[in-house]
Amino acid sequence: MTNDVEAQVLACEARRCEALLAADIEALDGMLSARLVFAHATASYEDKASLLGKMASGAIVYKTLSVTEQRVIDLGDTALLLSRLTAAVTVGGQPRDIDNRTLSVWTREAGAWRLVAYQPTAIPR
Repeated sequence: MTNDVEAQVLACEARRCEALLAADIEALDGMLSARLVFAHATASYEDKASLLGKMASGAIVYKTLSVTEQRVIDLGDTALLLSRLTAAVTVGGQPRDIDNRTLSVWTREAGAWRLVAYQPTAIPR
């Protein structure tokens, strides 16, 4: 049975994925922490402004996205979400197929869950 934190974090992750697919910058802005550290499988990092800027400019475009194998670890006002993310993305005009294990760190800020850190690890082919 899922607990409240698990259900809330999974719902937030589902909304984040919908916003990524729709390139809904306003929705993403509301669910990402100002302290965001967003890693890419290429080992580069972005902060919130940089990530949203790239999405708004079309430098990062999600074509398809699926998150499976989800597991939430409740730490109180913080929760870890372990999952598998597969996606078709265009980055800088170049198509990429993504198959990653991910660690997402969600924390409560001002009464809302916000993504504060994201770390993918590519699954070897």
